[in-house]
Amino acid sequence: MVTTAEGSTAAEVAVCNAIRQGDTAAMVSWRMTGSAQQEYQPWFQILDAQSRVVPKSQYRWIHAGWRACIPWSRRGVAWNREQPSNTANDVVAGGGILQAFVSSVAAGAWWGVGFFVVMLLAFDGWQYARRRRVIVGAMQRFGERFVAEFERPLRTPGCEERPVESQLHLIPRRQRLEILLAPAGRRRYPNLSDHRGNVTYDAERIVLLLKDEQFAGGQLKGHGKWVVIACDFKIRPEQKGHQ
Repeated sequence: MVTTAEGSTAAEVAVCNAIRQGDTAAMVSWRMTGSAQQEYQPWFQILDAQSRVVPKSQYRWIHAGWRACIPWSRRGVAWNREQPSNTANDVVAGGGILQAFVSSVAAGAWWGVGFFVVMLLAFDGWQYARRRRVIVGAMQRFGERFVAEFERPLRTPGCEERPVESQLHLIPRRQRLEILLAPAGRRRYPNLSDHRGNVTYDAERIVLLLKDEQFAGGQLKGHGKWVVIACDFKIRPEQKGHQ
C-alpha cells in the first residue's frame, strides 16, 4: 500500500524501476520523479534482491538489480513518457510494497523471538546454577560439621594428628551427600567389621545434634577401608541452608 504526500491511505498502483550500475538514490529519484530530492520521502522505497524494504539510512550503498518504487501519481512526466506503463518489470500491484514491508517486519519479529528465547534459556541456566550453589553449600556445611563432630570425642589432648581420614562426595542432582570416614594411622575406628554398632550410634547422635531440618535420612555401607555414610536431603532452592 502506498500513501500520497497528502496522507491519503487509499492503495495506489506502484511503479518500480530497476537500479542500474553506478546509480545513486538521488539519480534514481531524478529519473523517476523529475527531482533528485525525493529519495527520502516516505513514499519513495528501495527494495533489495529479496524484495525487502531497504532502510533509508542505507541508501548510500544501493546495488544494481535492486528496485526503486513510487506511487503511480508521483512519477515524473519525462520518465513516464520513456517507460511504457504496461512493462511488467516496472509496474507492480500496490500490495507489492506492502508485502515487502510485511516481510521485513516479520524478519524483525523472528529476530525478536530468537532473542527472547536466548534470554529465557540464559535465565533458566542462571536459576539452575543458583539452585545448585544453594544445594552444594548446604550439603558441604553439613558434611564438614558432621566430620568435625565425629572426630571431636576421638581426639587425643595435645595430639595434632587427626583421628580419622575423611572425604565428602557431593551429588547435587540427587541431593545426596556421601561422607567417607576411615581410621587414621594405626587406629581401628571407625570400621563396620567389628564396630558397626558404635558407628551407627555415633552417626545417629551427630544427626540429632546438628538438628538439620533438611536432612531426610541416611544409611551406612562399607567401601574398602572407608565407612560410607550416605545422607539424603530435601533442600528447597529458596533456602540458603543453615549456617
